[in-house]
Amino acid sequence: MNTIIKLFSLVFITLFLACSSDDSDNQNANNQGFLKIGDKTVALSQAYLENYGKKGNSYNIDFAARSETLSGNHVDAAAVYFELFSSEEKSIAKGDYVLGDYSSATANTFTHWGQSILGLNITSTDKGLMVATGISIKPLEGIFKVTENGKTYKVSFSGKGTASNYLNGKLTSTQENVDFSMEYSGNVEQYNSTQFTGKQTNSAERPKKKFDH
Repeated sequence: MNTIIKLFSLVFITLFLACSSDDSDNQNANNQGFLKIGDKTVALSQAYLENYGKKGNSYNIDFAARSETLSGNHVDAAAVYFELFSSEEKSIAKGDYVLGDYSSATANTFTHWGQSILGLNITSTDKGLMVATGISIKPLEGIFKVTENGKTYKVSFSGKGTASNYLNGKLTSTQENVDFSMEYSGNVEQYNSTQFTGKQTNSAERPKKKFDH
């Protein structure tokens, strides 16, 4: 089971949790961000961190963000996922992160397991998050930047990746070296891996993360 399935499942679960209280609604109102792939842009409304603890000399902390809604046939939605290695135990340390290797677990790197999706009707499947009509892209190069990491976070990414284009649920083409970027500023909900893995018994969409990259 790869990391993408694990983290995007988190997005679906917390979608309902985040909308269940007035406090969360107020926090979301102050959040700002976007995902841009090619010439398409969708706003991001909430972000998440999941901490998988120490690996080597750094800490494996995953970042995800989503648009206000993920499903629908008339309005584009967006979801973002990056697997990061931080020098800080409980937060993504400030600084620039470059593409690295999971097995090396070097601080200030992200892995190639990241994925960003933009389009119509985003759903969770046994192969990960899929889009009916839109674009799924994996990072091949770029900079993931963290400029604030306190009560609120400010992060961004600018780079290139391999894009897969879908129409009505079918892969139609792939493109290399496609530009994409992301920015997010605002509240970040944080979880430890043991806390969220415990939800597996309550949701088939929340499988455990395995270190078998």
